[in-house]
Order: sequence, then structure tokens, then C-alpha cells
Amino acid sequence: MLSYITNLYRYSLLGILLVLPSIGIAQVVESDSTDQMVDSTGVLQDTTALGEPWPLNKHGEPKGSGYFVLSGIRLGADLRPLVQSAIDDGMSAWTLYGDLMIRNQWFLTAEYGQMDRTRTSVDSDFFNYRSVGSFYRFGFEYNVMRKSSVDSGLSFGLKYANSTFDQHADYYSTGNGYWGDGATLKSLTEKDVNVSWYEFTVSLKLALWKGLTADFGFAYTIKRDFPATAITKNDIPGWYFNKDDRSRLNFQYRLLYRIPLFPIYTQPRAKKKQ
Repeated sequence: MLSYITNLYRYSLLGILLVLPSIGIAQVVESDSTDQMVDSTGVLQDTTALGEPWPLNKHGEPKGSGYFVLSGIRLGADLRPLVQSAIDDGMSAWTLYGDLMIRNQWFLTAEYGQMDRTRTSVDSDFFNYRSVGSFYRFGFEYNVMRKSSVDSGLSFGLKYANSTFDQHADYYSTGNGYWGDGATLKSLTEKDVNVSWYEFTVSLKLALWKGLTADFGFAYTIKRDFPATAITKNDIPGWYFNKDDRSRLNFQYRLLYRIPLFPIYTQPRAKKKQ
């Protein structure tokens, strides 16, 4: 009986000695896997970005897209038509502007405006001329100074514009002297005249005060579709005074206010450790 108990004790002790190393190895493996999981969720944050560090979600991963970050919305007006309307009694026009700021790098732009223009004695043929209509313009701009400032910058862009307007002209008909017909005043009206053009733009943005920005720009405009009309298209909303040239250089002076949304990050989004 005693020998049986001794053998049982001996085999039990041997089993314990055999089991303990395996438990230790399992703990080491579990610890290593836990450390690996911690490393896999660890994220390198870029704290040198303009504004705040890139935010993390509840899993410790960077929020949102690494490219499309809506940093703000800018709203304002083009002062050029407003100034012209103030100094010229025959001009009444306005243009509203808005754009979406994507990481202070790309600007998705949109504009809408209206114009009512009246001229007297445009040339020897017309006595009175009037153009009434609206236009829209949209496109994109790329800011080459995105890392320098939030509200200042230099951007280059490409845009498309379209205008629809009515025009009316009063003109004198000389008549036929042979039949004794004298000169008479006649009228001609054209409805829904539609034209379109492209614009290559250069824009300089200067910060004024806490989100308020002055935007000086030039647009090299190229005619796309200018159909023939009975009345010379003298004034076109958005294009302004029209000549027979295929292209022209326009300018604008906008006053814009930025509504901030998400922080502006100038560096790439944080990535997981490998």
C-alpha cells in the first residue's frame, strides 16, 4: 500500500513538472500576441499638421478619408458687378460665390449671377439696347500655397460657364426714299439666347481678418458656343461686354468669409505601424 502511494506521488510530481513549462510557454505566447495586438492598434499621429492632430476613432484608427477632408465652406460675392452697378445707371448686376475647401488644397467652386444692362446708341445701327439674364459658373482650383496659410493662397483653376439671356434692340429703319418712306423706329427682340465658355483662372487670396478673405483673380475666357443671332450680343451676363474676339481676359475681386468645419491637415493621414 505504501509503495502504491509512493508511486502515485512520484507520477503526480512528474506530471506537474511536465505541465508547468507548457503553461509558461502558453503565457508567453499569449503575452506576445497581446503585445502584437496592441502594436497593431497603435497609430502614428502627425502632430506637425496645421490645426489639430488627426483625430482617431474608438478603435484607435484615423477617422475619415485620408484625402477628402471638408475643411470649410467659403461664401461671398464678386464686387466687380456691384461697383459697376453703383457707378453706371444702365447697369444692375450681382454675383454670388461659394466653394468647398478640401484640406486647403482643392476648392470646388460655384457661382451664380444676374445682370440687367441697358445701353443707348451702342453703334450707328441701334438706338437702344438691353440685355437681361443670368449665368452660372462652376469648376475647381488647386492651391499651391496650402501649407503656408489657412486663408491666404495662390490657386490655379479650370471652370465652365453658361449664360442665358433675353436681348432687345430699338433701331432706325431708313426706309425707301423712292417710295417716299421716311426713317422709322423699329424693335427687335430675341428670347433665351444661350452661350457658354471655358475659363482658366489665377487667383490670389489674402487674409483680412478672422476668416475674411479678399480674392483677386484673372480669368482667361475662351468661347465654346456662341450661336449667331439677329441682334449683336453686346452684353452677356457673366461675360460682360462682348466683342468679336474668340477669347478675352476678365478679372474679379471677391470678398469671402470662411466657415470652418473640420481641422485643416497639411500632412498625410496617420498610418498603422507595420
